[in-house]
Amino acid sequence: MNKVYISNDIEKAKEVLENEYQDLIIFEDNELKLPMVKEIKEIAYKTSKNKQTILIKAINLRIEAQNALLKILEETPDNLEFLILTSSKYALLDTIRSRVEIKTLNFEIPEVEVDINIDRLTTKDIYDILKKDISKQQLKQYIIKIFKQLKNPNQRVLDNFELAIKLVDLNSDKQALLSLILLSIRENNGNL
Repeated sequence: MNKVYISNDIEKAKEVLENEYQDLIIFEDNELKLPMVKEIKEIAYKTSKNKQTILIKAINLRIEAQNALLKILEETPDNLEFLILTSSKYALLDTIRSRVEIKTLNFEIPEVEVDINIDRLTTKDIYDILKKDISKQQLKQYIIKIFKQLKNPNQRVLDNFELAIKLVDLNSDKQALLSLILLSIRENNGNL
C-alpha cells in the first residue's frame, strides 16, 4: 500500500526511509510540480519484476501535480510502492489522503530561545530575528513564546498570532510570518 509520511524534520525522515527501504528511487524538490510527476510516471510504468519503491519528498504539493499523481496512486502497478514525504497532511488533497496510509515520523525538536525585548522591539531586532534559521516546528514554538511575552495586545495582534499559527501548518514563508507578527507588535507598542 502507498504511504504518506508526515514529519517535523523532512531530512531526518528521508534518512530513516532510505535505511528502511532498499533501492529507493527518490524524487525531491521543495515543490511537487507537473514535470516531476511526469518523470515519476515514466519510471512507474516501466515494468519490473523486482519490487520498487518511489519516494516523493516535497514540502509544497501543487494541486495540479497532486491531481496528475492521483491516477497512478489509484492504479499503482504491481511491485511498486509510493512513499510521499511531506511536513503536513493538510498539504495533500483529500482524494490522495483517502488512497494512502498516513504515518508520522516526528523527531525531538531543539528548544528555541526568544532573546528579544518585545516591549522595545527595534528594526534591528526584527532584522536579526528574520535572519534566524529555524524549522517549522521551532517557528511555532517561537511564535508561542513571543505571544506569552505580550502585555495588552490589541485585537489585530491577537488575530495576526492566530493566523500565523495556522499558516505555519500550511508551510507559509517563515520570514513573512515573523514579519507579520513582529511588525504588528511594534505597531501595537507605538514604535512605528
